[in-house]
Amino acid sequence: MKLHNSPFVLSLLALAAGIHTAGACTGITLRAEDGSYIQARTMEWGSFDLQSELIIVPRGHQYTGVTPDGKPGHQWSAKYGVLGINGLGRPDITDGLNEKGLAVSLLYLPGVADYEPYDPTEADRAISPMQTANWILTSCASVADVRENLPSIKVVPVLEEAIGGIAAPLHFLVSDPTGSTVVVEYTDKKLHIYDNPVGVMTNSPGFPWHLTNLSNYMFLKPDTGESVKVGELELKPIGVGSGMLGLPGDFTPPSRFVRAVAFRNTVPELENGDRAVEEAFRILNNFDIPIGTMGAEENPAILGDTQWTTAMDTKSLRYYYRTMHNHRIRVVDLKEIDFSAGELRRHPLDEAQKQDYEVIRFK
Repeated sequence: MKLHNSPFVLSLLALAAGIHTAGACTGITLRAEDGSYIQARTMEWGSFDLQSELIIVPRGHQYTGVTPDGKPGHQWSAKYGVLGINGLGRPDITDGLNEKGLAVSLLYLPGVADYEPYDPTEADRAISPMQTANWILTSCASVADVRENLPSIKVVPVLEEAIGGIAAPLHFLVSDPTGSTVVVEYTDKKLHIYDNPVGVMTNSPGFPWHLTNLSNYMFLKPDTGESVKVGELELKPIGVGSGMLGLPGDFTPPSRFVRAVAFRNTVPELENGDRAVEEAFRILNNFDIPIGTMGAEENPAILGDTQWTTAMDTKSLRYYYRTMHNHRIRVVDLKEIDFSAGELRRHPLDEAQKQDYEVIRFK
């Protein structure tokens, strides 16, 4: 028995390699009492600086799908204007919000993502994985639109040189102003759109596995644990937080998923969108990966670090972000953007790649 050549072992090796060299992102959603619905995420990328920019997609912008054999793929025109963040100077959005309040976050899914087969006779329906967020944001106004229309598009395995000549293994967290949230995954060569009852997404394994794994932590609670009697000895909690005893603290996707579910689903009522955005960043502070903790010998200034974090208010149409260079939260109001015409517009995330500080002076 050649266990080392078995499909199971090979898939585990691929999964381990993908996690080591690439992303460790965490996404959450939050609802406020005033009807605001927030989608927020961290972007960890462990291979190189993504050199991300803000990118504005106007209505009417023309797209052509990329296919494995180089034929022109699906062609479409942007129905809705979009603000998002790209990578490596490309027009592909990794995280974005459109003018209808639909939010999409792209996260890595190594060793699991498996796209639909490419049929050259159906090239006019094909796009690459990296174009999927673009298509959703420019073509759909709601999660209901995504459910109805995404099956008509074929997301096919286009190889990406920047990540070692593989098809980018991705999945997508999608929310709209109604509070509807889904996870879009391509596995077993099929499209799957899952309801997201816990409002969280991380990385591999696939989303259904993470929901099943939550059963291992079903007794976690925010309240301080009660005292118990062991023989004649009474054991009492030492300090607060004992109700969360056993909460996993490492950086693996399963552990981050459990932590994010615990934090997101114990948040007290939030009165409005501003408070929900504040709390989203507070929760995601727990998922920042310190430089050097993810095997960052080659480039400790980048590898393993949280390159940027965003929060999207699907009601107010405000897009918030901070970066690894400057933790000051910045905001763009989509209502102030003219999406009517023109070319793609870009803007650096940081005017200068350094932290700015507010100096307090005493008189």
